[in-house]
Amino acid sequence: MRYSDSTLRAVRKHFGLSQADLAEYLGIDRSLLTHIEANRRPLPLGATWRLLPLLSVMPPPHGTAPAELPPDPAESTAKALKELQWRLRVCRVEVLKLELALDQQLPRLKAARHRRVLPARLAVLPPRAPLPGLSNEPTMPDLGWATRMAENAVADLAKFGVPARALLEARLAGLRAEIASLEGALEPPQPQ
Repeated sequence: MRYSDSTLRAVRKHFGLSQADLAEYLGIDRSLLTHIEANRRPLPLGATWRLLPLLSVMPPPHGTAPAELPPDPAESTAKALKELQWRLRVCRVEVLKLELALDQQLPRLKAARHRRVLPARLAVLPPRAPLPGLSNEPTMPDLGWATRMAENAVADLAKFGVPARALLEARLAGLRAEIASLEGALEPPQPQ
């Protein structure tokens, strides 16, 4: 079975892994993974075999796991017209920055959540029968590696988790309210 370069990138994106992280799990050199992702080399059979558990805990089309996971506990009057206009511009720029930050954080949060539960999800997989010609391959995925990835996810969960997102969303709501108020203050008076 040959996996495309997009499958490997999907695995890396889903779990938030670097090429070095995935190469370590697959038991191959990072430079080989670079060639595989560029469709210059095929994924070795042993690495393909080690990839299967990760694919099985991903959502469709690669696996059968749910796409979303629950949050992890490791994750918390200007006086002059010119001043009003200036503050309105500043608020609008801040809104754009916060919206961008939220958009960029959600995929990282989701990936960290998936990494955090990876050891538990891999641990319940049934042992695999060895492939002919690969009798020295383990029958279970490398849980030590998965545990390290889960431990590394804690920092991302704290940085991008529910409390951090709630604070950003509160700031965003406040800025939007301030923008609405400033726009109302800057509207010319309506003739009566």
